[in-house]
Amino acid sequence: MPEFEWDRTAMAVVACALAGDSDGAVELLRPLSQRDVCQITVRLAAMAADALISAAEDTGGDRAEALAQWQQCILQHEAETETGDG
Repeated sequence: MPEFEWDRTAMAVVACALAGDSDGAVELLRPLSQRDVCQITVRLAAMAADALISAAEDTGGDRAEALAQWQQCILQHEAETETGDG
């Protein structure tokens, strides 16, 4: 799959997610090779990180603060998953 198709598919997955259509996102990814899905996943992670950093900067924070907050959210989610709360 050409690189521009990874970007187009990533944006389509985001659109599905924003619409609450996780099944639609899965169907977009299902026919793809594992390599393509991995490339799209990395792009989605980069977009999420960029959005978090931009949001932190918009409120007077910085990159390190945004990443620390993100890490805390991940750890909290993992803890909730382990205890069955999430």
